[in-house]
Amino acid sequence: MRAVVLHGPERYELVDLAAPEPGPGDVLVAIDACGVCGSDVHLVEGSTAARYPVVLGHEAAGRVVARGAEVSSVEEGTRVAVVPYVGCGDCKLCAAGQAQSCATRDVLGVDRDGAQADLLVVPAGCVVPLPDAVTSEVGAILTDAVATPWHAIRRSGVAAGDRAVVLGLGGLGMHAVQLLAEVVGCEVIGVDPRPEARRIATQHGAHDVLESAETLVDQVRNGQAGVDAVFEMVGAPSLVDTALRCLRPQGSCVVVGISPDRLGLRMRQETVVARELSVIGSFGATAAEIAELAQLVAAGRLDLSGGVSDSLPPERFAAALAETRDKKGGSVRVVISYR
Repeated sequence: MRAVVLHGPERYELVDLAAPEPGPGDVLVAIDACGVCGSDVHLVEGSTAARYPVVLGHEAAGRVVARGAEVSSVEEGTRVAVVPYVGCGDCKLCAAGQAQSCATRDVLGVDRDGAQADLLVVPAGCVVPLPDAVTSEVGAILTDAVATPWHAIRRSGVAAGDRAVVLGLGGLGMHAVQLLAEVVGCEVIGVDPRPEARRIATQHGAHDVLESAETLVDQVRNGQAGVDAVFEMVGAPSLVDTALRCLRPQGSCVVVGISPDRLGLRMRQETVVARELSVIGSFGATAAEIAELAQLVAAGRLDLSGGVSDSLPPERFAAALAETRDKKGGSVRVVISYR
């Protein structure tokens, strides 16, 4: 099978590997599409560590072509989205369907071989059946680019009529804007220095867009108490402090962007206490949330037709990675097609 293998920082290649075989509790998935994520950029650059060598890719959809002897939950031939987190299966969080928070979880394409390949073996609990109305390309990006902001939104507790800010309008941030506006019914302000990103965010339902976070506090206050939630999608620790200053009493700052740097909060502790502010970390999503999103798409309540900007063959993985990093084409998500 073809697979994009990372051997170390800036060292990756498309190679031929032996096809994997499923264990007793596993399924073998023939990959139709696998998204290229900002996390892949970090892995290739070396700012995020991985197990080397490793097959990249964690946003995938395909069809089950074989299953282990102990698997009865999914039939061969079923089209599926792949949950990119493999938990221990024994802890309290795994039992609650929260494998993304398991203390010993593996992430596809980081800790174990991922889905940027023709074939992938995962535990049967890591696949979510896709309705016929959901394409494989959309099913692939559902697993992270859409599900990660959806999980963050669920953790924030925002509801229809609330005001929310999204800091960073890349793949995660753009889908956060769409979900907040289209599904939840929030008034959304998007922040990003790129004019094209701001334009697309307006098309996806942003009530207002700003070029910089520098004027954000004054903009969102504007005679009001502040916003109900701010979603930090960039991985810039300084923005967390800005986000906190935008919040109304009992508001939430949900941190989704990843950075190795320490938070440097300038806000006084007494202010955080007196205003009952929350800083919430949010990582990944659950299988149930991915299934929920697939149903929203199938029912016509969530239009993700603009979420996949381009579909390229695996031989053009480098081009997909460059576009994901540089966004010169103003893309939301590029996927690699293995069909």
